[in-house]
Amino acid sequence: MTEPTKKGGFFRVRGHTIELFGRTFRLPANRIARMGVGVLFVLGGIFSFLPVLGIWMLPLGLIVLSIDIPAVRRLRRRSEVRWGRRRQRQRELAASGPPRPRRFMRFRVPRFLSR
Repeated sequence: MTEPTKKGGFFRVRGHTIELFGRTFRLPANRIARMGVGVLFVLGGIFSFLPVLGIWMLPLGLIVLSIDIPAVRRLRRRSEVRWGRRRQRQRELAASGPPRPRRFMRFRVPRFLSR
């Protein structure tokens, strides 16, 4: 019933469902209800200082809103691309071996200190 998320991804948005960390969550088919759920998650993330509500609700609300709002969808896709490129660079650096030791920067000592 649930398909695994793409390799290296934390979430996947497919139609009216969100796959998050390997679990599938179905959202309402009604656009207004879906947007209401997204707005409530964002508001819950803003009031994260209260008990039960947390900062985790903010990105989840933005993911839900990205289904219906093109501007939020573009932001989500751009952040996915940046995140993927960053992870790719980290994998390439890890595969290339241990980092070379850094040399100390050579600098010229000012004349008034060399006396």
